[in-house]
Amino acid sequence: MTLFIVALVTALAGCANGRTVAADLPPLVSSHSGTAQTVRAALAYHLSIRGMSASELARERPTQTVGSVSPLGQIKQAMLLSHPQGSNSLPRALSLLDAINNSDKPEAVTLHPLARLLADQLQERQRLENTADRLTQQLERTGQQLKDSQKQGEQLQEKLNALAEIERTLPIRPAAPAAPLQTPAERRTTR
Repeated sequence: MTLFIVALVTALAGCANGRTVAADLPPLVSSHSGTAQTVRAALAYHLSIRGMSASELARERPTQTVGSVSPLGQIKQAMLLSHPQGSNSLPRALSLLDAINNSDKPEAVTLHPLARLLADQLQERQRLENTADRLTQQLERTGQQLKDSQKQGEQLQEKLNALAEIERTLPIRPAAPAAPLQTPAERRTTR
């Protein structure tokens, strides 16, 4: 089982070169060759769609919609639905993976570990997308508040400039005559 999980993670991580041949997959050791072939087919499909463009994925979608009754077809459709370049319908992909995980069919049982792994990844991706959306909205609100504050600062500066201009145009008031200083002798007599 450990070798199966290691092979599964290795295959899903893949290489950056985008090769799509099933021969690129590591050999799976299993007591049931049907199990290995089913998982191998799912992983090979993942490799084949990984580097596809949006238009290629659109052409691929009808081929998977037709044969999605089997658990393998459902997992392929979930992979297609969750592809970032495709429709990116994570809730629909998660519902397909949940259907596989809740099924007792022998072919579905062989795909349970892969379906759980994909579901976990999709849930994490969905959580991260929600967090990114929330942070984007918060950033937009903060940006709007900054613009409002700048506008308010500009308005206050205009008011200050207007007051300074008014003050500059006011006539200068003559200073009140200063009282003459008294000499010490005059100060003594006034007391």
